[in-house]
Amino acid sequence: MPDDAENNNELTRGSVRGRNGLPQESLVRIFINGEFFSSILCTPSDLKELAVGWLFNQGYIESVSNIAVLGVCDDMRDISIQLANFRYRESEREQIIKTSACMGGEISYRQFFKDTPKLTGGPTVTIRLLKSLTKRALSMAHGYKATGGVHYAAIASSIGQQIDTFFEDVGRHTAVDKTMGRMLLAHQSPDDKMLLTSGRISSEMALKAAHGKISIVVSLTTCTNLAAQIAEEAGLTLVCRVLRAWPVVFGSAKRVVADDEGKGAQ
Repeated sequence: MPDDAENNNELTRGSVRGRNGLPQESLVRIFINGEFFSSILCTPSDLKELAVGWLFNQGYIESVSNIAVLGVCDDMRDISIQLANFRYRESEREQIIKTSACMGGEISYRQFFKDTPKLTGGPTVTIRLLKSLTKRALSMAHGYKATGGVHYAAIASSIGQQIDTFFEDVGRHTAVDKTMGRMLLAHQSPDDKMLLTSGRISSEMALKAAHGKISIVVSLTTCTNLAAQIAEEAGLTLVCRVLRAWPVVFGSAKRVVADDEGKGAQ
């Protein structure tokens, strides 16, 4: 397998620690078509990836082609976006569901209640590979280990058996937004991808994966009952407590096989 740790600088750019060694947290403002639209508490780096992933996961864009202009000011912590054919009513902004995310995340009402995508494809992987990829993600999670106050999210390839995208952030949901934003900007297909996270898999995390057609989500910890329900409805595979001797799988378990099963499994 490739050594992802050697490519850390290519996979993640922004530091999650300030001068005092504490996790960085700032309020980042989002402007769409010249008007203030929302604000996000997050680690104030890699804002381009954050913007793209957030817009996609909230259902405001379907691809990067919907973005006409994207301007990011890391110092001022503002994101300015021009969206083509953007249709928005102020009442929609009022219909925001505050999630259980540790940094006060949110998901749009229409994203939460629209029909859950049905995932039928996706890779078949072994427990051994999932453990290996998780350990490699942990080896890259310098902020997670140093501060104990940030989360990591990574997108891994089952075909390449490597970490493709990796970010750390004070919020687990914003870490996921950044990883998915990078995937979209790189025009990568989600067909063989898996989402790895250090945090629990809550409902909005499951919905983000399903919307992005990423069929396997792997966590160091657990999932909520609503995330497990969404996984059943969407055909999503949730692998929890992955580094334990016997990880727990919710949703579509067919994608995860024992280490000695099937020569075709990765």
